Amino acid sequence: MERIYVFLSLFSLVYFFEAIGGSYIIAAIQNIEKQFQIPSKFSGFMVSASDMGYIPSVLLISYLGSRGNRAKWIGGGAIMMAVTYLMIASPNFIFPTLQVRLNESDAESTVRVTSDLLDDHVTLQQLLAYPLIKDRIPSHIRFQLLALPDTDGPVAVDEASLESPRHADYSYFSIDSWILDEVCDNAKEIIEQKQPEKAISLLKLFISRRVNNTEADIFRLKRSSAAPFSYCGELVNKIRRGHAALRCQDAGSSSGVFLIMFTALFFLGIGRTMPWSLGVPMLDDNIKKRNLPVYFGAISFIRILGPICGHLIGSFTNKVYYTLNAPPGLTASDPTWIGAWWIGFLIIGTVTLFPSIFLFLFPSGKSKVSTGEEGQKSNDLVFFDKHKEKSKDESLLEKAKGFTKSYKEVMGTKIYLGAAFGRIVDILAFKGYIVFLPKYLENHFGIPLFRVHQFMAAFGVFGFALGTAMGGIITKKYKFNGRQASLFVLFVSSINLALYFSKAFIACDSIVQNVAHHTGNQLNNFTKPCNLDCGCTAAKLYPVCTEDGHAYYSPCHAGCREVRINKNNTHDIEFSSCECTSGGVVRKDYCRDNCKWPIVIFFSTVLSGAFFAGMGLVPGMLILLRSVPPATRSASLGLQGLLVSLFGTLPSPVLWGAIVDSACLVWEQNCQGGNGSCAIFDAPKLRWRMHMMYVVIRGLSLFTDVFVWCHAKDLSLMDEEEEKNEAEKEVTTNEVALRELERSPSLR
Repeated sequence: MERIYVFLSLFSLVYFFEAIGGSYIIAAIQNIEKQFQIPSKFSGFMVSASDMGYIPSVLLISYLGSRGNRAKWIGGGAIMMAVTYLMIASPNFIFPTLQVRLNESDAESTVRVTSDLLDDHVTLQQLLAYPLIKDRIPSHIRFQLLALPDTDGPVAVDEASLESPRHADYSYFSIDSWILDEVCDNAKEIIEQKQPEKAISLLKLFISRRVNNTEADIFRLKRSSAAPFSYCGELVNKIRRGHAALRCQDAGSSSGVFLIMFTALFFLGIGRTMPWSLGVPMLDDNIKKRNLPVYFGAISFIRILGPICGHLIGSFTNKVYYTLNAPPGLTASDPTWIGAWWIGFLIIGTVTLFPSIFLFLFPSGKSKVSTGEEGQKSNDLVFFDKHKEKSKDESLLEKAKGFTKSYKEVMGTKIYLGAAFGRIVDILAFKGYIVFLPKYLENHFGIPLFRVHQFMAAFGVFGFALGTAMGGIITKKYKFNGRQASLFVLFVSSINLALYFSKAFIACDSIVQNVAHHTGNQLNNFTKPCNLDCGCTAAKLYPVCTEDGHAYYSPCHAGCREVRINKNNTHDIEFSSCECTSGGVVRKDYCRDNCKWPIVIFFSTVLSGAFFAGMGLVPGMLILLRSVPPATRSASLGLQGLLVSLFGTLPSPVLWGAIVDSACLVWEQNCQGGNGSCAIFDAPKLRWRMHMMYVVIRGLSLFTDVFVWCHAKDLSLMDEEEEKNEAEKEVTTNEVALRELERSPSLR
């Protein structure tokens, strides 16, 4: 078992799964916000927890792990990652969507038929006051019927004279809608001829059918209240509000979810330091120098393939409803859809666990370090860092002096400081942007989340990988010196910045934005006289449109009192008797947007922007590597990683979360009455604030590129020290490129 290819296989699997997990967090974060009503500024802070764990631990773990059995340290870190992935999924089970058991006595007393309604002399006013009838008959018809004169005597019910139920196929949510449809359809004739008898006859039939159907009626009311949409009906919406109140009592607050996930992500940051900081040096100690570029090339491929797989897993889980059983009428294309984000973490955590355990139990073999060619040919692995063993005779004071001297030399290099600051600014601009890009694409362009992650994998990650390869080829072909490389980085960065600036002008009117055009900045701005008695205050976003494309926040806000669902296709739903519309009918599939070509243009800029961003990676890495003395290169890379994490990746998601929240137009409410997740954004504000903030922050790095160009006159990138053979040069370049890939947000 102690063979290098066994270790490499296990290490590659762990590294691959870690890369998948890093990008999958981006795919899951918006679903977590929706399920637990967490604002973006808090979810951004939650994502930063990984860097909070990484920053204080990376130097300590690198130091201690390199002096012990590195395979065990790597396995232990990977086990920690696996456990934290499972821990991230746990709030779905600790705080599940509860099946609320309402006190049915209230609903039963409301729908119970009293004796006066069964009386032969019951009046039209009494019948129209019955809750199930009052909620179903449009208010303008009800008021006109109430103005009719009373009848002279009792009205008989002639059930045989009625047609068979016309809407039997649509009875999933409705309660004998065919009878009340007769009242509405004949209302004009009844009112004009002043013949209340026909209305009374129909309504008495409806009442008589309630006597023996109380349980079935309550079941349909509860089913309606649990639907993903709200329609006009004070009784149903009162039950819906009762559901929400009981869930809040039983489920507690979102603070518990936040605490669990923050803790898990914090320890994830600690765990992910070990495979990288210890695994690559261990390969370096055990593989012949001339073969190292091949191995590092394979690991680079894994680093790029991982995020692609992470986005594809995110696309799959976003097609599955988070309860595994989507309610009728809700599809993955709806803005209120919540994907089964927890499935991905369970899968990633489980598959990571197995190779991690094997690494942790990896036999130590001989701890003796073999530095000769013969040792490298043996099957025994070098588990202990041979470079550390060479210096273990140094005193603690000597090590401290060497440590201080190394970092003084690094910090005294102007080119290094300029390049490192530019990298910090790049990450500060890009990390948060990419975390909230799925939210932007869903809300601004109306792209379902499962498609968003397909597009991000196909255009963003692929473009970056292609650009990285092209940048390396160009740098090698033209043998850039320091000034040429810095000028090339400045050039591609300027193009990338221009492309991001152009994104601020790519706009369209999505379906959700068409809804936003009819409101101010509060949910109650959707309330109009036509839906005033519908009880829409707790209605969720469920955009529906008239045939001419006029959009409404929900069927309830359109004043729709009837739901018709096709029994052969539960997603084929029509809402009728809509008082706020001229045609009286709204549907989801009547909604249209004009986002097709803006989406094509936007992702063209994503592909080209990622390509140019990738082109600057290799020359930028070489500038950083050659800007410091050879003896301090490891220290310089470690310091840069610490600074980038501390000032770039850590604050970036928090900053961008606050920017996203600042453009919210309509908030969902959490159990504490505060703002939960955002239902509708102000599209122009969101578009301009996100892209202008990126341009402003990223623009600062252009000044650092100019600074580096000014000081890179004598910097040589391609000439190596004479004592270094060509293989070692390739190894160093590959190793640093891997470090840059590790920190790239495009691949996380």
